[in-house]
Amino acid sequence: MLTKFWENLTTEEVSKLSRNTIIIVPFSAIEQHGPHLPLNTDKIILDRIIEKFSEEHKQSRDFVILPNLCIGSSSEHNNFEGTLNVDSINYINFCLNYLESIFSKNFKKFLFLNSHGGQTSHIEIIAKELKNKYKYSKIVKANYFKFDGYNKIISENELKHGYHGGEFETSLMLYLAKELVRNKKITKHKISPDSKNKNIIGFEKNVKLQWNSEDINKRGIIGNPVNASSKKGEKITNIAILTIKKIVKELK
Repeated sequence: MLTKFWENLTTEEVSKLSRNTIIIVPFSAIEQHGPHLPLNTDKIILDRIIEKFSEEHKQSRDFVILPNLCIGSSSEHNNFEGTLNVDSINYINFCLNYLESIFSKNFKKFLFLNSHGGQTSHIEIIAKELKNKYKYSKIVKANYFKFDGYNKIISENELKHGYHGGEFETSLMLYLAKELVRNKKITKHKISPDSKNKNIIGFEKNVKLQWNSEDINKRGIIGNPVNASSKKGEKITNIAILTIKKIVKELK
């Protein structure tokens, strides 16, 4: 197989794939990430991580990667120019319809790999409904930003409360696509107020207040990107790649 990417295969090549081939399904978004990061931050990060993972395993026949579904459900960022959004109900229905075209061909193993925090609940529903209909299937749901080990690079407080355009994502972009980072626009921002919130209700607590991004920061950033670096981005990327490798091995 000359490629790991579904769209580069021919119909004949797809027909010859083992039905136990792991189908990696990337989910991302096109949405605001503050003044210093491009709209396609979620997409770029996931694409580059997957490309590096694929390159490291180019001889493997264990997996094939579907096109990145990059128009996501981003209503929490809708008030910012440039955000492209599909409402939650239509997004879930589209994903179900789209993925059934592959599930119905008797592929059995799937890795749903997501880079947009705002649609984790959507992917839970999508996986639940597909599993119910295709009971033989194995579906793993993974949000790359939740992988273990990042706390060795980024502080626990920033990881938990600085999840949009902060040190974590900015470091990744400085490593994976530095030409797209507006370095002069990197300024100090606050992490989520939940870091000091003693109440039961919060933005990230078990009892959650529904929010739009401007409710937390008028500029759309949740986190402080000032301490971001390419070196940190490289270390984060390496952890992500190693974790995906482990997931594929276990799913195999």
